Amino acid sequence: MVSSKLIAATVLSAAGSAYAQDVYDTFTVNCQPLTVQRRDPIVSPGAHLSDHVHAVIGGTNFFAGTTPANALTSTATTCDKELDHSIYWVPQLYHITPDNRYEMVKFEGSAVYYQNRACDYQPGRTTCPSFKTNFARPFPEGLQMVAGNPMKRTFDQSDIEQRAVNHLCLLRGGGSVQTSSLPLEQCLYIRSQVTLPSCWNGRDLDSPNHKSHMSYPDPRYGDYNGGVCPESHPIALITIFYEFFFNTAKYNDRNFVFAQGDKTGYGFHGDFVNGWTDLRRLGDAHRTCTGRGGIDAPGCSLNVGANGTPGTALPRSPEKPAPAEDIGLNGAVLAQLPGGKIPFGETPMRAKRSRVMAEEYQ
Repeated sequence: MVSSKLIAATVLSAAGSAYAQDVYDTFTVNCQPLTVQRRDPIVSPGAHLSDHVHAVIGGTNFFAGTTPANALTSTATTCDKELDHSIYWVPQLYHITPDNRYEMVKFEGSAVYYQNRACDYQPGRTTCPSFKTNFARPFPEGLQMVAGNPMKRTFDQSDIEQRAVNHLCLLRGGGSVQTSSLPLEQCLYIRSQVTLPSCWNGRDLDSPNHKSHMSYPDPRYGDYNGGVCPESHPIALITIFYEFFFNTAKYNDRNFVFAQGDKTGYGFHGDFVNGWTDLRRLGDAHRTCTGRGGIDAPGCSLNVGANGTPGTALPRSPEKPAPAEDIGLNGAVLAQLPGGKIPFGETPMRAKRSRVMAEEYQ
C-alpha cells in the first residue's frame, strides 16, 4: 500500500503545477484501496459485469447497483474522513508482458483533494472573489458524475476535459515528470489523476451521459481546476481532484495499458458517487479545516472521529463480494484483458520511436 507519507510528499510535486496554489483553498482525503473489479454502477448500473476493470476507493457499499443513497449507508470507508462515504473509481492499469500477456499493476491508494476553486456565475463576473471569503457549495445529496473519456487515444490541448486528465511519473532517482499521456520515463509509481467538473446546472443529480449536468468553469475566466462557472451551469460546487497510485517499480519497458484498452493514457477517467453523510460539515470544511492548522485546526468541522480526529484510512473489503472472475489479482497473468478489451492507440514510447524514425527518413 502506498504510504500516507508518500502521498504527502507528492502533493504539489510538480513545480509550477496548476495545483500549486495556497493551502487555504484545499483539504485532502487520503484513501486506501477498497476493491479492484469489473463493475461500474454509474455507466452500467445493475450489470453483473461492466465494460472494464476499475480500481475503487471509499464507501464499502459498492456493488453493481450502488447509488448515492447506497453509498450513504456504507458501514465504513477506506478514507481518512469518517464523514466521507463517497465512492471513487478509475480504470485499472495493466502491464503488457513481452509475450503480449497482461499482468495487473498493483494499485496502492489514493489522495482526493477538495478544493475551493470555482465561483458562481454572475452577469459580468470575470474573476472569482477571494477564496478566503467566498466558498463553493458542498455537493447536493444524490449527485454522481463522470469525468474524462475512456475512448480518447489522441490529445487536444484545446479540450478542457482532456486538460483535466494527466499522469505524474515519480522517478527512481527522485523528482517527478507530469504528462498528458502515460509517462515515457521509468517510474517508481505512476500517479494517474483527474479533476472533476465543479459547475452544476442546479437541477439534475445525473444525466444520460453522466456529464451534461456538470461543467468545467468557463475557459474564458478560468480553467478545468477553477474559475467562474458558465451561465448554463451557474452553481459552483467544491472541486475534487484525485490521484490514484500504481506501483510500477518492477517494470522496465514502460509498456502499460489501462483496462479499457487504452495504451496512450489519454482515455483515463474518473467516476464519483456522493456519499458525504453530513453536507453541512462538508460545507464548513474550507472555512474551518484549511490554512496553517489544516485538519488539525481547532474547530475543524470534519473532526468527528475518535479523539477528535477526522478518521483513519484503512484498506477494507466491499460489503458485497466482487464477481467471480479472473482479472489478474494475486499475480495471475492473463491471455487477454478482462472483458476481451483489445488494446489500441500507440504506447507513448512506441509513438515517440515512430516519430523519430519518420524524421530520420525525411
